[in-house]
Amino acid sequence: MMPSRPGRVRAALFVDFDNVFLSLEGVDARAARRFAEHPGRWIEWLERGYHTTSGRRESRSRHALLIRNCYLNPSIFSRFRDVFTQNAFSVIDCPPLTGGSKSGADIHMAIDMIDALNHATPFDEFIILSADTDFTPVLRRLRAHDRRTAMLANATIAPVLTATCSYTIEQSVFIDGALGEAGGPVASVTDGARPFGGARSFAPRSSLTGDYAVLPEVAAVLRESIEQDGPIPAAELPHFFFRFPNFRNSDWFGFRSLRRLAEALTTVDAMLDCGEPGEEWQMALREAPLESEPAESFEFETSEETVENGEGLLALIEMIHHLVGVPTLDPDGFDLLFEHMAKLFDEGVTDRAAMSRLLQERASEEGVTLPHEAAEFVTTGLWQSGFDVASDASDPDVVAKAFRDYIVVRCEQAQRPLSAEELVLVDEWLVGA
Repeated sequence: MMPSRPGRVRAALFVDFDNVFLSLEGVDARAARRFAEHPGRWIEWLERGYHTTSGRRESRSRHALLIRNCYLNPSIFSRFRDVFTQNAFSVIDCPPLTGGSKSGADIHMAIDMIDALNHATPFDEFIILSADTDFTPVLRRLRAHDRRTAMLANATIAPVLTATCSYTIEQSVFIDGALGEAGGPVASVTDGARPFGGARSFAPRSSLTGDYAVLPEVAAVLRESIEQDGPIPAAELPHFFFRFPNFRNSDWFGFRSLRRLAEALTTVDAMLDCGEPGEEWQMALREAPLESEPAESFEFETSEETVENGEGLLALIEMIHHLVGVPTLDPDGFDLLFEHMAKLFDEGVTDRAAMSRLLQERASEEGVTLPHEAAEFVTTGLWQSGFDVASDASDPDVVAKAFRDYIVVRCEQAQRPLSAEELVLVDEWLVGA
């Protein structure tokens, strides 16, 4: 196998045009048009490796997109064929094969990706612009062949995809960085800013996001190892974690990825530091521990009221979180979020990206830190559900019920419909009923 040249990653790009365009159109029509009419803009963003750094900075390696395949339905999107052809894409027609609208693009893409494994050029990376869960098996196959994978991820992507990919390209990052007025680093509303004094945080219960019980022991051993031998590169961390009997790199102690596990460890020991995400991050020690401020978190309190129907509300929330990715805010957190959404709707905010950003700003003004992922999931979910922002959207209860209905449908789509008893608990969680 011919090795890659230093500083160059050989990549193959596969674009499910219908999936990406319609997903973008549901949240930002201008971004959808830029995606379809100016592919050169986001191609350069990918070539510069921003997708491997969450849009924060250019990668140290140039990503050469040697294969560029675009799969589209010609009966609907043929007008965009020429612009993709002019940007060195091979455009593959995927018309509907039945009376429905399903085009079969995912089957074409999966076959072509498997074929690319045996290509004369050994590709280092496969970039898939689609959020279709049907690609989970092929992503596993690519990982088994030691290929890096990157996939476009909207806020409602199934957690199984994020666990399977090497990188997930957040839709909001793709919109702001690759499809913005100028492709480049994405500025976060919280970058460089400290929470207001006495800020509260929408903190999920520990058991909902990973096995926090093992972290103190892991952090202690990790810190001792770094003190003796120096920083540990990310690529070597799995070997370190395998010394713990209950560690599996397909689960990462319940945190679903190496990066999330590393970030969780820094919350247990303030001296541990995992730096910024990127190709060459490492676990190291800070020169001085970060100052922390006491924070009131919206955690669930276990009580007799929540321990019903088996393990009760907490178990149900954990299940839904892992099934569809819904944020693990507690009822108070969702109440505050829906209240701010209703106020913004009443003020005439109908742009999804603006809604997500303003929600975080309004929360910050009240001394509350609202996670970016939570704002993105809720706003994207409402927009994709077809929620009518002009119809009683200024009522927090209406917004809450619309989001509740969206989560119920997502569970049905994931082949796990909720029972009548579970629906009562979901109302308690999201609507407050």
